[in-house]
Amino acid sequence: METKPEKMDKLAHAEFKDIYPLIASQIVGKCRIKDGICIDIGAGQGTLAIALAKITNLKIYSLDISSKMHLIATKNIEKEGLNHKIIPVIGNVHQLPFQDNFADLIVSRGSIFFWENKEVSFREIYRVLKNNGCAYIGGGFGSAELKEKIKKMKDKNGYTSDYAKIPKIDVLKLEKILDHGQIKDYQIINDDSGLWILIKKNFNFKNQN
Repeated sequence: METKPEKMDKLAHAEFKDIYPLIASQIVGKCRIKDGICIDIGAGQGTLAIALAKITNLKIYSLDISSKMHLIATKNIEKEGLNHKIIPVIGNVHQLPFQDNFADLIVSRGSIFFWENKEVSFREIYRVLKNNGCAYIGGGFGSAELKEKIKKMKDKNGYTSDYAKIPKIDVLKLEKILDHGQIKDYQIINDDSGLWILIKKNFNFKNQN
């Protein structure tokens, strides 16, 4: 599915405007990281990065492969007065432009469905993540209520067909991808918030109380 930057930006500030603050708060709640370095992969117009910047002290790299999205994100970040906290970057998840053990937190909403090689992508995320760092990767609307509200809006405005084209991915497929990528310290969340992969580098979820 080819993304349309201007259309995506319009949606993010209208129908989708409530989901990013909610997901940002859920990320902070799950990962408990509010300081350090964050990378938002497939950041698009920068909406999730902006929501995170407003509730944390993180230095955030808003990364997207699209030069058009990069320009839109730059404008949105400037409009919010967050240039000192968010750095827009053009880059590819398959070869992240960051050194090993660089980021305390890595997030991504919605882009995983379009990664050509998910195994390589997760290996790159794991490489860049610091020891004891956290990644929160996946897709969703944050709650069942918002999902239903947005579905009604999409039906009304004729966007449903666009989202029907988004590739699907299930839990079993995700588990195989992560296992083949030799990523062991992960947990899959599949609930009203959406489908998410929570990675805590060098954390044993099996021993979690």
